[in-house]
Amino acid sequence: MKKVTMFVWNNFVNDARVLREASALADTGYKVTIIAKKELSEMHLLSSEKISEGVFVNRPLKLELSERITGRIKSSVITKHIPNMLLMFKMIMLGRKYDTDVYHAHDLNTLIQGIVSAKLRLNRKKLIYDSHEVQTSRTHYSFDKIYKIEKFLLNFTDAVIVENETRAHYHNDLYKELPAAVHNYSELYEIDEVEAFPLKAEYDIPEDKKVVLYQGGMQDGRGLFKLLEAFTETEGAVLFMIGDGKERQNLIKYHKELALEKKVIFIDRVPYKDLRRYTKAADIGIQFLENTNFNHYSASSNKLFEYIMAHVPVIGSKLPEIERVIEEEKVGLTVEEGNAGELAGALSRLINDDELRMEFKKNTSLAKQKYNWENEKEILTGLYTKL
Repeated sequence: MKKVTMFVWNNFVNDARVLREASALADTGYKVTIIAKKELSEMHLLSSEKISEGVFVNRPLKLELSERITGRIKSSVITKHIPNMLLMFKMIMLGRKYDTDVYHAHDLNTLIQGIVSAKLRLNRKKLIYDSHEVQTSRTHYSFDKIYKIEKFLLNFTDAVIVENETRAHYHNDLYKELPAAVHNYSELYEIDEVEAFPLKAEYDIPEDKKVVLYQGGMQDGRGLFKLLEAFTETEGAVLFMIGDGKERQNLIKYHKELALEKKVIFIDRVPYKDLRRYTKAADIGIQFLENTNFNHYSASSNKLFEYIMAHVPVIGSKLPEIERVIEEEKVGLTVEEGNAGELAGALSRLINDDELRMEFKKNTSLAKQKYNWENEKEILTGLYTKL
């Protein structure tokens, strides 16, 4: 049996993309071990566990330096970089321990672990670099610094994966090599077999109100503050925002400032396996990314495809990958990114036009047959076959 070791820089609890890739490889006969991480605040997570047949996860603990050491010295080198370096060393030791045929590094912050595990040895192994984001054009990232680092580390890889064709061409422009595009589509399933979460009953929402849903990270550039502004002009619906992130508390504070307590409800992050129950309960899904960098501009968001899979009409930004799917498949409306007024207009239109909303809902049934992981995973397994 061929063996794969994957590296991720998270706890691998809600990483749907990596789980999909690992499961697809396991289904074709690979044994996949995912090396993740565990923070001191996550001691409830198992250090190792079997996720499914052929898929295992190992979570080395990230240690933090004692306050007796860091109390007087608040340098990021002491408080952040040294603990991260120690964790990277743990991941590398685990990675080299396994009798692995292929190493698979997810995102730039695990590529060094992959290189040391796969290449710094007498019997070199294959290495795949799977970049979920555009590393050179992200919020708070320096293009020059990341470009130089990524360009150098790419010399040690045997194959590169990015999320879509727009990003593949961007990568090719930078590094003169066209990577494989593996889209982060949802698994194909029948939404009629899923029991919807009773959002209206749980939160005492009148039956005549529509449910508008945002699910995902609450970060910069997601258009979430503009979404709240749009809802000040929106009637006949309640907005549910599911997830967490750096901006969550700021969003909660802002929605109070806008006096939206009765129209907007925040829900903590939901385990991925339960999320589709909440998605099914929605009448309209939101994916309102802003063009703050190329990473957002080029995103073909997994949330868009989760809405489609659950037969939920979408309002999305006029960004190339998002607009193409929504307009070609006629599964929703598109609006100018960052334009709260246009978003408010699109919301009102879909909330009040039952016929149009039902037409979009019907079209998702056809779109999901194209945009699903059952089709897309063949690209991933084909790449492994070539290696």
